[in-house]
Amino acid sequence: MTSSYAAYEVEQLYRDYKPLLISIAYRMLGSMSEAEDVVQDVFVTVSKLDGIGIEHPKAYLVKLLTNRVLNVMKSAPRQRESYPGEWLPEPVSDSEPESSPLDNVIQHEQLGYALLVLLQTCTPPERAVFVLRESFGYEYAEIAAMLDKSEAACRKIFSRASAKVGHASVTESKESLDESMSQFVQSFSQAIYTGRLENFIHLLTDDAVMITDGGGIVRSALNPIYGAERIAAFIEGIARKGAFEGTWKHVSVSGQQGILLVRDNKPVKVYLFEPDEDTKLIRAVYVISNPEKLTRIHE
Repeated sequence: MTSSYAAYEVEQLYRDYKPLLISIAYRMLGSMSEAEDVVQDVFVTVSKLDGIGIEHPKAYLVKLLTNRVLNVMKSAPRQRESYPGEWLPEPVSDSEPESSPLDNVIQHEQLGYALLVLLQTCTPPERAVFVLRESFGYEYAEIAAMLDKSEAACRKIFSRASAKVGHASVTESKESLDESMSQFVQSFSQAIYTGRLENFIHLLTDDAVMITDGGGIVRSALNPIYGAERIAAFIEGIARKGAFEGTWKHVSVSGQQGILLVRDNKPVKVYLFEPDEDTKLIRAVYVISNPEKLTRIHE
């Protein structure tokens, strides 16, 4: 190659690996828009390569992507400090054209959206190692090469991330988790339609938390709401103000079941749940109503 990585070769790499790269970046960042920007940056870099052949393009691209994502993640805390209220990851419909083929490369990720939230408690390296290992099944030797670390260091990083995330992602079967999620969604649906919250509230652990993200655009609780009783009081309060008026639909979002409120054919808010591994109850309720984060949600 004499001038730059041939355009047709870059286009082929783009077609072959864009879905994988977006999936990895999205799971690390929790933002599809940021993931797309990073992937675009990776291919711009590749297109400028001068006289360099890529012997193992997949490994090269994932390494390049991971390092770009780490840089983005390091700046994220400063951005989140100025975010109005609580920040939650951007939910994406599982039928999103760019992401649907990715189911074939995910090894055994089970918690879906709840996992994206839990990963926010990890440091950037912890998030990177956990996603590459747990969601995509990379070997420690491969991860070590991507991050320029030793295998032993990567094992320790994964162990720390696992401790923060918890073990539900690896110890429960996906069928069991799907069954729990289905029960949560059905119970919440019945509570909305009947106005009786008792059965749903009984599914909450005593120390459950509700986190709402309106992004300062839509009215929402600025701080987490702790405890089943306080969550019930909050839901009853907003129900009286008409917050649940509209059409509710069951949806599959970011790898798990949830429930979507639609008004005037537009998504208004999504409710998603995190199960407690020991009790099989709900330990967290996530409510995303920031319209800027609902652009990739559809029925």
